[in-house]
Amino acid sequence: SVSGAALVVMVAAAVDPTSAIVLGIYFLIYLQIEAYVVSPRVMKVAVSVPAPIVVIAALSGGALLGILGALVAIPFAASVIFIVREIFIPRQNSL
Repeated sequence: SVSGAALVVMVAAAVDPTSAIVLGIYFLIYLQIEAYVVSPRVMKVAVSVPAPIVVIAALSGGALLGILGALVAIPFAASVIFIVREIFIPRQNSL
C-alpha cells in the first residue's frame, strides 16, 4: 500500500504539485490510522491477541528485522501467547 501511495503521489506531482502534497498528507494519515487503529483490532479478532501486544510486536519486529519482522511479529506473539496459555499456565495450576 505504501508503494501504491508513492505511485499516486508521483503521478499527481507530475500534474499538480499542490494535489501531490494533499494526497501525500492523506496517505500519511490513512497509513497511520490503518497501522495503529484498524490492524490491531483486526488482529485481535483474527488471532485473539490483545491490541497493545499487536502494536508492540509489530513495532519491535519492524525495528529488529524491518518489514519482514513486522509481518512475522504478530503470528509470533500469538504463538507465544498460545504456548503460555496452553502449557505454562496448566503446569502451574497442577503444582
